[in-house]
Amino acid sequence: MTDLQLSDGAFGFEDRALVKPVSLELSAVSLGVKNYHSADDRSFGLSLGARVHHGNTEPGTLSWRGSARLNPLSADGDLTTERLPLHALEPYVSDALNVALLRADASFKGQVHLARPAAGLELRLQGDIRVLDLQINSLAQAEKAGQPARTGEPLLSWKSLDLRGLGVSVAPGAATRVDVQETVLSDFYTRLTLSEAGRFNLQDVMKPSTQADATASAATAEAVGDFKNATQFVATNVDRTSTGSPIVATNALEPVIHIGPVSLVGGRVDFTDRFIKPSYSANLTELAGKLGAFASRAPGGEVQLAELDLRGRAEGSATLEVRGRINPLVQPLALDIKGRVRDLELAPLSSYAVRHAGYGIERGKLSMDVDYQVQPNGQLTANNNIVLNQLKFGDKVPDASASLPVKLAVALLADRDGVIDINLPVSGSLNDPQFRLLPIVFKILGNLIVKAITAPFSLLANVLGGGGEELSMVSFEPGSAQLSAPAKAMLDKVARALQDRPALKLTVVGTASLELERDDFKRAQLQALIAAEQRRSAVARSTVEVAGAQDPALETPAQVSPQAYPALLKAVYKQADFPKPRNLIGLSKDLPVPEMEALLLAHLDASEAAVQALAVRRGVAVRDYLASLRLPTERLFLGAAKAVVPEAKWRPRAELNLASE
Repeated sequence: MTDLQLSDGAFGFEDRALVKPVSLELSAVSLGVKNYHSADDRSFGLSLGARVHHGNTEPGTLSWRGSARLNPLSADGDLTTERLPLHALEPYVSDALNVALLRADASFKGQVHLARPAAGLELRLQGDIRVLDLQINSLAQAEKAGQPARTGEPLLSWKSLDLRGLGVSVAPGAATRVDVQETVLSDFYTRLTLSEAGRFNLQDVMKPSTQADATASAATAEAVGDFKNATQFVATNVDRTSTGSPIVATNALEPVIHIGPVSLVGGRVDFTDRFIKPSYSANLTELAGKLGAFASRAPGGEVQLAELDLRGRAEGSATLEVRGRINPLVQPLALDIKGRVRDLELAPLSSYAVRHAGYGIERGKLSMDVDYQVQPNGQLTANNNIVLNQLKFGDKVPDASASLPVKLAVALLADRDGVIDINLPVSGSLNDPQFRLLPIVFKILGNLIVKAITAPFSLLANVLGGGGEELSMVSFEPGSAQLSAPAKAMLDKVARALQDRPALKLTVVGTASLELERDDFKRAQLQALIAAEQRRSAVARSTVEVAGAQDPALETPAQVSPQAYPALLKAVYKQADFPKPRNLIGLSKDLPVPEMEALLLAHLDASEAAVQALAVRRGVAVRDYLASLRLPTERLFLGAAKAVVPEAKWRPRAELNLASE
């Protein structure tokens, strides 16, 4: 027999060896064989055509035109398929997958070479592939033990995936090559779900392998083993130098993959977090973009980065943009991208705020700019600029697992327009197994909030022009309640910060110490008495008022001069109510200045009550100065003054405390 021609045939195929049988029906089958000789190993002409039926969908078509050989087994020719029902073959892979392939129609047009010589499988494929109407659902847990899992919620779908100019080359002893000139994915959808156990649904797409599974699938694995071995990815060997820089050793048989430009149109992603209570859902829509050409191995060994441009919308209102360069095929991941999110509503994220802070979010919007760079050696440099607009937390949630001073943090960080602008730089090595980007970012944010209660003035350092908690106290000279020039300069900065943060309130607590300030306190009292005597003398000398104004000397008395000091001291001494040394006739003796000072100082009050009053005056001095800088008095408070037992580094001061309520 040299020629054979069959037409308008029909037959059915059913594989009942599986838990779920595979069933296909072929109609309009045509088979043509030319120049077939059983006595030799020459190739012969082979043509095949059929309509492929499965279920109630429109049948697909298959057409082959080419040649074949039986020994060794080989086939070469043109293959054309239209809407072949790939989902009909789903039972063959169901044991390995936790998903249900509900629909997938495959079309192909191109050339195929398939051979099975003694050395192993050979495959060359060149053409265009289209996968239409893909529908993959997750599998729900079986209601009872022994029952099959039920089809769950949609996981992945798309209208069409086009791989144009596809080239595949598999040969024994050679690296597998995959080339795609152009890829277009249209109207795609995916669902990302974080379970109650804190696990993403995509982590469970593959079933965990068991020894029983391995035994059951041994025959199938043997049949496809050659192909699997030829196409699998060879892990990249990574060694390290003494400096920690990775050395990448490329396996000669590692697949070489080249992907041309990729276009994405009409994408949508639904995200649900069931780990948080109550659960949170969000969606990304209108996803569209392009990814330039990239390859797993570039000439010269350099990493080839593809241009990326991705846009979309989050929650129907916020805009999303990602631009830059990336290569998803290299290990570790290489990228240089910038991302933007604008006006994401924060109220739907209230569940996260309750869980991690103890407060729900009433309102607010998030805008974010990120800049991520990953070098070929795995070194990451990330910059996260976060802008929160009009963020407002509600009341504390009873029985919440956490409680952070978020309201104070907002009051500290938000400017007069209600805007919080935070920059979070992060760096590290992706080769370090201890490095995790998101936990680090969240830790930085958490530390920022905790700082609101432990070191609030540190959060204002940039605004205040200086550096830290030293700005939370106003220093005084021992025994004095007068503000110095440096103290006023510091309070000027505090006032500017408070003017830009209207939600903040300030409490001033004056402090003093009898133990350390006793002598200085007495001397300050003496100086005050001398200054008062100078003012009294000036009043006594002034006998004329012109146009209702006093002598300027009365408004601002001059500092006590060395020449006037003895006379003023003598006057204060005479007025002092304590026993004074007398002469032989009973009159008060004239004493030298040092002796008068010593007697006056010895009889001046330095009790705890007096020092407490000094602390009060210090608090009043700070409050009044801030009020003079046009800070509303309703935002300024005096705390209870403290007479303290000082520590070693204590100095006379008034303490500043910030609050939002």
